[in-house]
Amino acid sequence: MTEGDQSTWKRLVRATTGLTNIVVVGSAAVGAAALQSWPIFALGGVAYGALVAWDLATGKSKKARSATEPVTLDANLELFHDAQTQGTVRTILGAKAEIHRVMIETPPEVQGQLALALTSVGELEERAARLAARAEDIASYLKTTDPRVVDADCKSLAVRVSQAKDAEARTQFESALAARREHLDVLRDLENAKERIDASLMSIASTLEALPAKIVRMRALDAQATDQMSGDVKEELDRMNSEIRTFEETLKTLNEVAK
Repeated sequence: MTEGDQSTWKRLVRATTGLTNIVVVGSAAVGAAALQSWPIFALGGVAYGALVAWDLATGKSKKARSATEPVTLDANLELFHDAQTQGTVRTILGAKAEIHRVMIETPPEVQGQLALALTSVGELEERAARLAARAEDIASYLKTTDPRVVDADCKSLAVRVSQAKDAEARTQFESALAARREHLDVLRDLENAKERIDASLMSIASTLEALPAKIVRMRALDAQATDQMSGDVKEELDRMNSEIRTFEETLKTLNEVAK
């Protein structure tokens, strides 16, 4: 067996024996036996298959990212030195754990209807990991350069330009002023980007924190209402993923700042 085959086999074993996935198919079997209903067992099988596929997909994507993105939401929180980023990541991880706990207690038929929505949760978590890494990177750099100092330099150079009597000296002062103003613009862009990243991460955290309560509410609804609500949940998560994806594209245009 090749190394690639072994890796695929290990992912398959983890996916098929995952706690949530086992609970889904186990609950379906118990419910089907108690009610003598094969459709319940079949529905549980569909949910189990969807969750296994989700685990396989997210497991593969995490491995592919590990070489280029060492900071993930599964990493030690102490790796995040920025207080805002660390706090939001802690909230997201807590929400993820609560979603897992509530799903274990959720009937298999409801789990089946939520399977597709949960794939969007996985994608949203990946985007949160990338944003958290970017926020930490920007915060780390901004600690080394105070925009107020650069702004003071700009004002000082502007005075030197206005007072210079020698034409060549004035030209050099103007060149220095232009460079410092460009530097200040980049720093302000970084500050704005950090603020927007913080807002996006908090939006993700709030959305995920609200999800367990929605899952619990779905337990009390009839099948038609549950199906409608699961569709609404997936639509909300997909919309957020789309918004974050667009934001990630705008971040790519940010000028790189030498460390």
